[in-house]
Amino acid sequence: MILKANFNKLRQVTTRGVHSFQSSNEVRRKFLDYFKQHDHKFVRSSPVVPFSDPTVAFVNAGMNQFKSVFLGKTQPPAKRVVNSQKCVRVGGKHNDLSIVGQDSYHHTFFEMLGNWSFGDYFKKDACSMAIELLKGPYGIDPSRLYVTYFEGDKVLGLEADKETLEIWRSLGFPNERILPFGSGDNFWEMGSTGPCGPCTEIHFDHFPKANGNRAALVNAGTPFLTEIWNLVFIQYNRNEDGSISQLPDKHVDTGMGFERLSAILQNKTSNYDSDLFIPIFDGISRVSGAPGYEGVFPDGNNKCELDVAYRILADHSRMITACLADGMLPDQNQKLRRVMRKALSLSEQTFKQPTLLDNVIPIVVDILGPTYPEMSLKLPNILEMLKNEEEIFKSLRSSSSSACKELIQQYPALQDLDIMEISGFVPAFRELQTQSFPNNTIPGKILFKLNDTFGLQDETITNIAEILNLQMNKKEWQEEIKKAKLKSTGSLDVQKKNNFDERVSSLTKSLRPTDNEGKYQYHFEKSSKSFEVENLTAKITACLSNEDGTVSIVTDKSNFYYTSGGQNGDQGFIEFSSGGTFLVHSVENVNNCIVHTGLLKNSSEEIKVGDKVNLKVDSFIRTRNIIHHTATHLLNAAVKSLFNKVTYQVSSSVTPECLKMELGVIGQKIGKEEVKQIEQLVQKVIKTSTPMETSIVNANDVLGRNDVTLVPGEIYPETGLRLLTMTTENLKLTSRELCCGTHVKNSSEIGEFCITNLKQTNRARFLFTAVAGDLAMEARKKAKLISQRVDRLEKQLKTQSDTHYVIDEELQKIRNQILHSDIVLPYLKKIEILDRVNIILKKIKEASRTTLKEFVEHEITSVLQEKPSDSFIIHYLRSSALMEEVPLQKATKICTDRPILVISMTDGYVKARCTVPKDQINEHFTAHKWMQEFAVTFKGQVTIPKGQDSNEVCNMKSKKVQSTFYEQLEVAMNKSKDYANKHHKSNNDENDELVMS
Repeated sequence: MILKANFNKLRQVTTRGVHSFQSSNEVRRKFLDYFKQHDHKFVRSSPVVPFSDPTVAFVNAGMNQFKSVFLGKTQPPAKRVVNSQKCVRVGGKHNDLSIVGQDSYHHTFFEMLGNWSFGDYFKKDACSMAIELLKGPYGIDPSRLYVTYFEGDKVLGLEADKETLEIWRSLGFPNERILPFGSGDNFWEMGSTGPCGPCTEIHFDHFPKANGNRAALVNAGTPFLTEIWNLVFIQYNRNEDGSISQLPDKHVDTGMGFERLSAILQNKTSNYDSDLFIPIFDGISRVSGAPGYEGVFPDGNNKCELDVAYRILADHSRMITACLADGMLPDQNQKLRRVMRKALSLSEQTFKQPTLLDNVIPIVVDILGPTYPEMSLKLPNILEMLKNEEEIFKSLRSSSSSACKELIQQYPALQDLDIMEISGFVPAFRELQTQSFPNNTIPGKILFKLNDTFGLQDETITNIAEILNLQMNKKEWQEEIKKAKLKSTGSLDVQKKNNFDERVSSLTKSLRPTDNEGKYQYHFEKSSKSFEVENLTAKITACLSNEDGTVSIVTDKSNFYYTSGGQNGDQGFIEFSSGGTFLVHSVENVNNCIVHTGLLKNSSEEIKVGDKVNLKVDSFIRTRNIIHHTATHLLNAAVKSLFNKVTYQVSSSVTPECLKMELGVIGQKIGKEEVKQIEQLVQKVIKTSTPMETSIVNANDVLGRNDVTLVPGEIYPETGLRLLTMTTENLKLTSRELCCGTHVKNSSEIGEFCITNLKQTNRARFLFTAVAGDLAMEARKKAKLISQRVDRLEKQLKTQSDTHYVIDEELQKIRNQILHSDIVLPYLKKIEILDRVNIILKKIKEASRTTLKEFVEHEITSVLQEKPSDSFIIHYLRSSALMEEVPLQKATKICTDRPILVISMTDGYVKARCTVPKDQINEHFTAHKWMQEFAVTFKGQVTIPKGQDSNEVCNMKSKKVQSTFYEQLEVAMNKSKDYANKHHKSNNDENDELVMS
């Protein structure tokens, strides 16, 4: 071990055999320029968020964006390509997270320099260009390099790659520096199946004059001799049976670690001593006041706690910056959140500066921003998201219960999960802690219980298993879920749906895909303000009778839109040449075949495969979906345009009834004023008659720009992407989104728009509900009528003060209608009307406070006078809505000559009381039995006043009312009336009636 006192001097020594200091920007530029001179096309780095690949959480290698080229699914952007790709490795096979900070060269975020040949040059040219670049522009002495090649694999039936061995010999490498390795080191595979091939690695010796056998250190995991470049020769295909076969085309895929190369060319033994990290360390020290960073010793060690913290924080700040700039969100990626919280913890606990990252990330952007402009462009958004995450983390720790704090102390990794926001987390975790599982695997029943009983989501269960180092029996878990579904009320429906899915999937596997382009062939009819889809003649390719009596028809072509992209599918008709009609209720895409499911109008109609049919889409349903979908895009764009905050789409739903969109809006509260601004902006865009432009693009077209709105976490296809653009320059609003849905051709075709509801779903998420077109106009009309109704009642209050309780009741009905019914009203109007109603109700209470006690007696007396011959009275006290407490015993005392049942509703609670004179009690008619008949509708509890006879008097306890109170009241009073008519001794009196008016 070298003494630390001598270390700083040692790390500055220039090692012989490498040209003088080259900045990281110069290193990157030289690589790109060199291959451009060799006819390579530069391709911009793709985001670290996987675009078309659901198999990985992060882009973790330079080849990710060319994966579909190797798989033969898409054409390459050029025969020769060069780029510098942003990569993140924090999980799966390539997981560097736990090692970061402990050595000199592992990172969560790094750049991969790469050059590719797609069926052009192969091994010799790849090796020649590589060594020429290292010797020439980079000035590395080849005597410090070792190369490896594939030694063959008997199991795979592959011989040694002697071709590469001879190439390196011809390029001047002696045999002792050309080393053979097996499949683990020198055979590259994309996955369990697919393109693969041998590779050759180039390793750099940091201390060539040291004693000992240096070749023995290659691939030994030491910092003395590290791999800098891997050249992969993709010439085979791994088949499903495990065998290897030749590919028709041969490709080259190379990857060189940029951080490692920069350190070498700056004469450093550690990546962390290069100019990619030193400015970050200096910034951390300057802001926090901590002692400066010492560095990594030449033997690769320095486990000083402070220096390890420096390295982790610098590394994590780079990853955080790259991920947030590329649109990755902490609340949708637990690994990113884990890295952010680790960095926040280090900032607070080690560097005593909770907001240290706010100062560090701008330094990262200064270093990387010139190469990756999205980092500079998105810096305000990055800092906004960081601030939001800091607040969430701070809130979590400060509000944690003692049980949560105890768990976090025991398992620090739990602080990466929002356990305070997960109901049932603590008891669920405790249950797992106290059990022992065979083979260290949680059985399916326990996994199901964690979800069903404790309410844990799948991702949380997976995270807990990882923290406790347990495996999960996912197969058993899925079986338990299926059992639960079958036990539920709709088990028969679930079974039918499962059977349907399996049968349709089996049916369509052997069919040719349906040509579904007809769904985009439609036009707008101004006279009817509707979108008419062009009818289509097609041929039936398959049909299937279902258990529920429906039929599923597959055609070779279809103009029906199937449910996708958040938009509901079409409905319509399929007409047969015989004159019969098939009603299409739902449309699905199964194995790229469009399946139309519905009912025959005439059950005797015969459906034959091969028959020609005419497909007609219901224009009413399609029109509603079209205008709601385009309005969804405009709503998204309006929020982005107005508030200049970090916004992202969480989900959306487009139906004929409405549109719903959940948006994340970080750093901005959305209230009445904001809703007004959003709604007005969308309405202005509609009036500008702006055209909607549609273009078909590929993934590479999108990855090369920053102005396309993507849904975080969404996996898009590589080709055939529909890019929808609507730009209104005078309003400074642009909607540019990838979307497979159907849309208007011109904004004016939307007609009208209004937001009908807003709900905050968590700290930074808002769920908007809105309607467009005729539904928006209808909503405004309804709101106008209700507003006029309130106007009349307010005017009546001023002129007829003796009808306060009547006005109060009407206002309560309006209030309940707005709050609890399905009536669709503009959100702003709804709030405005509710505010007015509440103000008027408050005025009525204040004005009537002195006379309320008299209302009950006055009301009952009036009823008795109006109904002198009725044998019993059932009455709802309308004045009770104005009171804080209603003395029902006073009401019943007034009526002594016949049975009476009175009901009141105060502050959202209903109660009742009834009395029966002694001489009118019989075996079937008592106060208790009468009240039970009334209370059953409200599920109310019947009680007997202390010390009184249940035959003579009985109460129903206060019960919270539902939105359907008045409907329930009518049912309950009718039940009571029918009971009294049947069992009271004076049941021959036909004049008995309910008193509600």
